[in-house]
Amino acid sequence: MKLTVLASGSSGNGYLLEGRNSALVIECGVRPTDLFRVTGVRPGKVAGCLVTHEHGDHAGFVDMYAALGLRIYASQGTISKVIRPGSLARAHRLVAMSSYVIGDFIVRPFDVRHDAEEPLGFVIEHQELGRLLFVTDTRIVPYTFKSQKVDHILVEANYSDTILDERVEDGVLDIARAARVRGTHMSIQAAIDFVVANETERLKNVILIHISGENADPGYFVKKVQDMVLFADVKAARPGLAVELKPNDF
Repeated sequence: MKLTVLASGSSGNGYLLEGRNSALVIECGVRPTDLFRVTGVRPGKVAGCLVTHEHGDHAGFVDMYAALGLRIYASQGTISKVIRPGSLARAHRLVAMSSYVIGDFIVRPFDVRHDAEEPLGFVIEHQELGRLLFVTDTRIVPYTFKSQKVDHILVEANYSDTILDERVEDGVLDIARAARVRGTHMSIQAAIDFVVANETERLKNVILIHISGENADPGYFVKKVQDMVLFADVKAARPGLAVELKPNDF
């Protein structure tokens, strides 16, 4: 299974999981024309598009994907915010803590904590992938998934408390804006705690996503997480990053 990062951050988010027979889009924050151009995937191969929440950097191009005939999967709260009447036929409601078959993927959404109507994270399963845990745009995750023995984790590592404090002290970041970041996104420490809480011997890959362009240090973040995990390889998401994801046969 190939993971391609199209974009990851406040300017846009888009990821593609592509297997032999089908593909799954995660987030509609990049134009579908860009996704198809970069990855070379055909629209007919895409089983569906998962959307975590309604903010534009994650859902700004939902209607373009729907206009191509692609199915959109999101919570009812997200659908009510971003799906126009003409695209409703392509929208499929996800309910947290339920299971869905999307092509040859199995998707299990769960609720997270963000300033959005009904945001979700996802556990995604596929025989070519194993089990992938996807979490972004949340201050905390109210669940652990250790018993599910995930093979791969994509987790938000949006900011460093130290960098955030320094930018407020220097007057380049408003106190209210800093408070909003802390209240709605995961810090690098929160990301580390989440990975450690869910790590087993099966964990092969940790990819840090939605890293702030101003309040973070990607290289340092990768090192901090790498120092804490036992077996997994840690990377920072960037446009064009492609990673082969396979089940761990440990």
